Amino acid sequence: MNVARISTVGVIASIILCAFFFSLAAKAATNLRLKDGISFVQDTDTGFPIVADNMDDASLSPGKPTLVFFGAAGDLNTNRQAKRLVDLYKKIQDKAKVIVIDVDHPANADALKLIKTYYKGYIPLIVILNKQGTLFSSHSGEVEAGELKSKIDHVI
Repeated sequence: MNVARISTVGVIASIILCAFFFSLAAKAATNLRLKDGISFVQDTDTGFPIVADNMDDASLSPGKPTLVFFGAAGDLNTNRQAKRLVDLYKKIQDKAKVIVIDVDHPANADALKLIKTYYKGYIPLIVILNKQGTLFSSHSGEVEAGELKSKIDHVI
């Protein structure tokens, strides 16, 4: 086998491996839905208000805008904002990565890093990062659905 063929095979293998690892890193919280039994009128602890597949993925994906939701179980404002987020998710799921973090029970080191970087002690918190991973918007408290959609549309 000549050197040119070996290097071509090596390049192809590298591309396949990069695509594989990128696909792993690109996973985000998917299939977001509200947990059964959460209240939108009072503080009751029925657990974290959002359930999803891949919810423990808190890694950033370069080249894709990211919306990070910080909340906690048993918080009325978190529950109401979670409903807005789930509704918005259905519209942006293919355009932006969504990361969901329970500040009382971070899933892993990536979630802890995002908490240390952006969380200032108030929930709910919505952080929007542009495609370069730079902070575009950070808002503590509830954000109306239209305003939230407008902010994420700006970075998409």
